[in-house]
Amino acid sequence: MIEKLTSAERAMRLVRDGDVVGLQSGPTQCAPMALVRELIRGGARDLHIVTLSGGIALDWLVAAGGVGRVTFAAATMEHFGMCRRFRRAVEAGAVGVEELSETALLARLGAAARGLPFLPTAGMIGTDLLRVGNPAVKVVPDPFGGPPVVACAALHPDVALLHAHRADRFGNVAVDPGPRHPMTALLPRAARRVVVTAEEIVDTGVLREAPERTVLPAFLVDAVVEAPYGAHPTSLFPAYDYDEEFIRSWAAASGDEAGAARFLDRVVRGAATHGDYVAMIGPERLAGLTRGGAR
Repeated sequence: MIEKLTSAERAMRLVRDGDVVGLQSGPTQCAPMALVRELIRGGARDLHIVTLSGGIALDWLVAAGGVGRVTFAAATMEHFGMCRRFRRAVEAGAVGVEELSETALLARLGAAARGLPFLPTAGMIGTDLLRVGNPAVKVVPDPFGGPPVVACAALHPDVALLHAHRADRFGNVAVDPGPRHPMTALLPRAARRVVVTAEEIVDTGVLREAPERTVLPAFLVDAVVEAPYGAHPTSLFPAYDYDEEFIRSWAAASGDEAGAARFLDRVVRGAATHGDYVAMIGPERLAGLTRGGAR
């Protein structure tokens, strides 16, 4: 098999300005933050971000000026508040949006993953999301005589970015038992290129001890990067929790453009590598987030 192990900097060369970039991301859960920071440091521009529920990862990319359009079902940081830089950019017309229901976005990606032109859903029937002139969704009759459904056109991200518990150097990717993010398996099957960060790189034999945990086979993955705490400040269940203090500090700083810029200069551009970032946050602080999940 071909070895896929590389650095975050080299892996992000697979992302080009203007690309459609799929982010595995919950508001505070399992975002590929090490790759997001590398995109910001590299000066990525005009990205079209696709995310089911954008949170701090989306807000950072928008604040850094790297986003031209977002396809999403939600954009929030849950109890920490709104994605304020995202909201301001949308209100100012600096970032275009395609808002879908969760089922419609999953249908668009699902169609791409299955090699289909579209998949149907009833998830947007009766909502104003069908009245904004989105050419990717169309109400069509049910050929079997039922009520109308919404046909959702296939959406093929150029690159999918994910974070996982472990991988081998060939790109086989495994996640520990627990709640599964719906994008983990679907997004990379819809995308043309796939980059995964993992908490640890292990021998293939370790993955074979629990084959049911391998969610992505090597042939789907283009690059794999070792990045302990690569989801920080979001969580990676059951390994570690989100960093509440850190996220609150971003929520406070993001109220204005200057504050957001200072924050990103300090915690993103101020760390040349992921290792520098981990050292900046501090091993004791990171250890305090650990849940003690078993392999």
